[in-house]
Formats: sequence, structure tokens, C-alpha cells
Amino acid sequence: MKDLEFTVEYNREIVRGVFEMRLVSSEPLPPIHCGQFMHLKVGGEFLLRRPFCIHKFDEYGITIIVAVVGGGTRRIARIKDGEKVKAVLPIGNGFTLGENHRRILLLGGGVGCAPLTTVAVTYPDREYISYIGFATKSSVMFLSDFEKFGKTVLCTDDGTVGRKGYVTEVLREDIAEIKPDVILTCGSTPMLKAAARLSLETKIPAYMSGETRMGCGVGACLVCACAVREKNGEAVNKRACVDGPVFRLEDVIL
Repeated sequence: MKDLEFTVEYNREIVRGVFEMRLVSSEPLPPIHCGQFMHLKVGGEFLLRRPFCIHKFDEYGITIIVAVVGGGTRRIARIKDGEKVKAVLPIGNGFTLGENHRRILLLGGGVGCAPLTTVAVTYPDREYISYIGFATKSSVMFLSDFEKFGKTVLCTDDGTVGRKGYVTEVLREDIAEIKPDVILTCGSTPMLKAAARLSLETKIPAYMSGETRMGCGVGACLVCACAVREKNGEAVNKRACVDGPVFRLEDVIL
């Protein structure tokens, strides 16, 4: 984990209210694992940094997705090309695949699709099938990214493009035929709850990346605490920034 200075190569709106920002460092980045995130310094009146999943990465640069949901992200969306920013990375445990995980199902909803695109970079020797869901045609993102490494099923709630219905409902229709070894997922709480039910019913293990507000990013402030059930059934609070953001889906109390 290292605090680095980046130059903003570009910061562009890809759908309404969602920006893609490419950050480039003058020095090689530390090793990054799929599912890890970065903590970006906002500046101005915003003292706390903001966490963002790493959507893409290479030796010198990373790409993040910024959904404008408040003052901090609104300020980040206004950052101009060529400006300098600082960020701590990489943070978190990320997705870990076992040797028995050969057929991987990626399940994403909205901006929650963003961290899933790095899995195939970390584990290029697997088979990938992706189910990604959005509200409507105008909100679709990342389709070409997923199509690069495997079959991709696009879903929209209103059916304006792709298959109609919530992405977990569409997946439920197909999962017996797909027979994945593991499900990796990220998205809204309702989507994760539906994915948890599907994992329980099919006995297919699933792992989720949790999207939560963070303060310090190093486990000290406990802002990002989430409830997780231990093997003995006891519910405990885990810190998403250091214990996560990836957890076994069946363990998380949603």
C-alpha cells in the first residue's frame, strides 16, 4: 500500500452521472490484484479520501469509475485532464480463485460491474461467463470490456436492450445450463441478496465485493464496518477496507 501522485490522463462522463477517470503515474505501480481498490484524495473542503474500485490497471496507470452521489464525488467529476491527484493503493484483499475454479461466473449490477473486469487480467487461464444488469439502455456500461474475455449476457430492467428483467432473475433461468464453479459479484444490496439466495439454492460458492463508505482506508476508524457471520454462527463486524472488500457472500449479513 503506497501513496502515489498521478496525472489525470482523462476524466469523461460515460453515462449520465458516471465518469471514467484514467490516472497515470511516473513510476511503476505496486502489484495489483483483481478486486482491490484505491483511496483517492479529494482535496478542498473534503478531508476524507474516497474509495474507488480499480476498473482497469497496467504497469503505470489505473482507471476508476466515479458515480456522482454527493459533494466529494461531484468535485472529483470536475477534475480536469492534466491535473495532479494523490491516492493510496492497492488496498483490500480482492478476489482469490482456487485451482478448482475453472468456469467463472461474473455477476454485476450497474457501476458494480466495474471491479469485475480485472478478474480476467489476474486469472487469464479461466473460462468466463458474465451477466451484467442495468436499469435501461442509456445506463449500459462496460459491455465491450466483458465481451473481450468471454460470453456476456446483457440485461435491462425495462428490456430496452438485451434480455428483459433483473440480472439475477435472468441468471436463475440459465444457471443450471452454465454450471459455474464459482460466482463473483458486485452490485446493489437487493441484487446481492438475490445472488445469495441463488448461491444457497444451487450450492455454488459466491464471493462479493462490498461497496461501502470508508474513512481512513487502513482499518482504524471503523466507518466501513459490515456484519459478517463467523463459522460458529456469531455475527461480528469486519472492516471492509482491510478484511474486505471481498467476502464470502453467504457470510455477509445484508
